[in-house]
Amino acid sequence: MKKTPLKPTIFYRIFEDFPGYLALLDEKGNILATNQFWQREALLKGLLVRADCIGYNYISLCEGAEGQEKEFAEKIKTGILSVLKRELPFFSLLYELAQNQEKTLKKFLFLFFPLKTRPKVFVLLHQELPESEALLPLSETSEEKTFTPSFLSTWFSFLEGVLFPFLTLLQNKLDPELEKVRIEILNKLEGFKKETLSSLNPLAMLTSKEAQIALLVKEGKTSEEIARLLNLGKDAVDFYRKRIREKLGLKGKGISLREYLQSLF
Repeated sequence: MKKTPLKPTIFYRIFEDFPGYLALLDEKGNILATNQFWQREALLKGLLVRADCIGYNYISLCEGAEGQEKEFAEKIKTGILSVLKRELPFFSLLYELAQNQEKTLKKFLFLFFPLKTRPKVFVLLHQELPESEALLPLSETSEEKTFTPSFLSTWFSFLEGVLFPFLTLLQNKLDPELEKVRIEILNKLEGFKKETLSSLNPLAMLTSKEAQIALLVKEGKTSEEIARLLNLGKDAVDFYRKRIREKLGLKGKGISLREYLQSLF
């Protein structure tokens, strides 16, 4: 009797809702699970036999690629096999493809790497990226970039909707070598986001309540006065002031919060 494929326990909500192609493969390249995005796209492309692709072999799918996809499919196949054979810890590929009848090329990222599981399970990611210039903050030329509102909107949407959920998904699921890479990337993205937002608005990294209190402190209000105005306890206001100092990089420094906020504006 043929067994129905079971979804691994790591196949949970954030995997399911990821806004790109995500799949879990076994050590032979067989697809164990795919997310909703993958399945919707499969139906749109006419794959009606099994839209979730469970049971398909991804290496065989690469070998059957035709037309403009054939070249990068061969590279992907080679990379996947290298990871499956333990020759590489992970495989990544940036490539461009024209979608449907459009003449404009779109950039995609392909990633393939193992999870810290027994038996071994591998993650396959295939994600469309923002316009190429939106990737500049991660490059050495980022300091020369002019951050326009359009640019920031594109980039932060990509961070919040794609990269951060994906990095969260991988927490505690990678071997030590890849976990270090995950943390390094996450720290760089957090740093970029914080520095860029701060350059646009000094209070951008504060919560609404913290921003309210920061503005009142700037105006010279005491903690008691702020507590009455915002219907809070004095201890709560003092706690918020401490948080504001930490977020503004003033922790442990003998700098007046009021004077610092006044200098910002």
